[in-house]
Amino acid sequence: MPTLHRFPDCRVLMYLGDHPPPHVHVVLRDGRDAIVEIDSLAVIGKLAVREIRDAMDWISVRKAFLLGERQRYNP
Repeated sequence: MPTLHRFPDCRVLMYLGDHPPPHVHVVLRDGRDAIVEIDSLAVIGKLAVREIRDAMDWISVRKAFLLGERQRYNP
């Protein structure tokens, strides 16, 4: 599970061999987490967007990079 980016309050991860649709996992320092779909930026889980705003901004700017990483880790 490569960590793609670290923020002071959370990490953005992508698991190897993970299920579709293309997504990343955002994990807070307290262990709570959510899935963020790369294309739609839909948040699936019990985190509010306001809790992961920095990660959401990072994901939205780097969609092409994340989709490429998804393809690399999940051929």
